Amino acid sequence: MKGIILKDFYESIIIRKNLLNWIFATVMIVALTLVFQTRYVFVLFCGMAIPILGTSMLQFSMEQDEIAHFYKLQRTFPLTVRQIVLAKYILALLCTGFFLLVSLGFSLIYISVYKVASFTEGMQICAMGIPLSLTFMAVTYFGYFLFGAKLGTILYVIVTCITAMTYAMSALNFNILDLLFLNRTLLFVIGLLISIVLLVISFFLSVHFYERKLK
Repeated sequence: MKGIILKDFYESIIIRKNLLNWIFATVMIVALTLVFQTRYVFVLFCGMAIPILGTSMLQFSMEQDEIAHFYKLQRTFPLTVRQIVLAKYILALLCTGFFLLVSLGFSLIYISVYKVASFTEGMQICAMGIPLSLTFMAVTYFGYFLFGAKLGTILYVIVTCITAMTYAMSALNFNILDLLFLNRTLLFVIGLLISIVLLVISFFLSVHFYERKLK
């Protein structure tokens, strides 16, 4: 499993094309953070956009696997399909954890420098990125294992667009920011429990469909 994790990490980060994608995304986030110093953008970036970046990890590695037909070679490994899929989910969780830390760093900037929210409120908004990223990972990773890299990427883009449009529509009739005035602790706990359940279901479904692909 460690070898699969290291291989996927190399394909996702070290390959020049993928590395440039990560650098571009980082530069854009930093630039937008410096330009837009509002509460609305704070929620968008730290509560949504940055946390879900880690879930894009599998797209790069699966693309390389399909180009090199590596999934055929995996059949000869002394690993079960469940272990192979688990390795990919573990890497995603590690990357998601990293971007959650990045989100925390930007949150502290918005709280201490831009003064868009109190410390408690800002941390609660930042924490909502945890269930969101886990739910996003559950949906998109299942899509990658079910449809493959190309169609899985299309699903990733569609889910991202739906999430972004839902948030954008909050500026019109329904203000999603009003949800932040509910019991945030209860909202976080419910969201976290639902996201964990979805992630577990996603994992077992991914194992099932990836096993069919490898036969």
